[in-house]
Amino acid sequence: MRHADLIEAQKWEALTAHMSKSVGKSIELVALPPSKLDDAVEKGEVDFVLVNPATAVIITEKFGAKTLATMSAKGSPKFAGVIISKKGSGLHKAADLKGKSVLAFQAGVSAGAWVFQTYHMMQKGINGSDFSSFTDSKKQDDIPLAVKAGVVDVGFIRSGLLESMQKEGKLAIDDFIIVDEKKDELPFVHSTVLYPEWFMVATKKMPDDMADKIKKTVLSLKASDEAAKSAEIDGFVEAISLDGMKAALKALKVAPYAG
Repeated sequence: MRHADLIEAQKWEALTAHMSKSVGKSIELVALPPSKLDDAVEKGEVDFVLVNPATAVIITEKFGAKTLATMSAKGSPKFAGVIISKKGSGLHKAADLKGKSVLAFQAGVSAGAWVFQTYHMMQKGINGSDFSSFTDSKKQDDIPLAVKAGVVDVGFIRSGLLESMQKEGKLAIDDFIIVDEKKDELPFVHSTVLYPEWFMVATKKMPDDMADKIKKTVLSLKASDEAAKSAEIDGFVEAISLDGMKAALKALKVAPYAG
C-alpha cells in the first residue's frame, strides 16, 4: 500500500509504522505536492491519503474516495482561518480591509490560509478586487512576519500558527490585530467559523475491509502513543461532515466546483 501525505513526511513515519503493524500489511509513506495528488488518486497510485478538508472534498467528489476519520490536533478536530493586521493599523473588521494589500498562502488551494478567509470576506461583501494587491507567500510562517514588518497590510494564516510561532519566540500575538475575531470552543485566535481538520481518506482502489482496518487503527490512536506524539496530533475522530467546506468551495467557484 502507498500512503500519500501532504505534510512533512518525517513526522508521519511513526504513524505509518504503527498502521502497518496494526493492519498486518506494509504501508509505504509517499509525500505528494497538491499539484500531483489528483493524478495519483485518479490513476490508482495511492490507497489512502491524509489531506486538508478542501482536498478531501475534491477527491471524494471527483474520484469517489471515502472519508475515514478526521484528525484531531492540539485539542480539537476543527480549525479556522485567521486574518491578521499589524497592531496600531486600525484594521479591525472586514470592511476595513478594502484597498489594503493581502498576503496569503497557496491561493485557491490552501484551506486554512486562503479558502476560509476568502469565503469569510465574500460573506461580508468583499472580494479580491477590493484589495490593492493580493500576493502568495512561499511559506505560511513568513506571512505574520511580513505583516509585523509592514511589508503588507493583511495576512491570511491558519489557526494555531501564531501560538506556535510565539512559543518559538518568533513573535508575540499582541503584535497583531485579529480581524473579526471570534470566540468559541477553539483554543486559538481566529477570524472565521470552524471547519474540520485534515482527513484520512480511502481511495476507490482500497478494498472496504482494508479501509475498515485503517479506520479502526487511526480511531484507536491515543495522544500518548509515540505515533501520535511524533506527528504532533491527538489522534483521530469519526469523520466530520464536509458540508460547510463544500459550501465555501462552491461559493468561491474553485475545485472541484470551478466553472
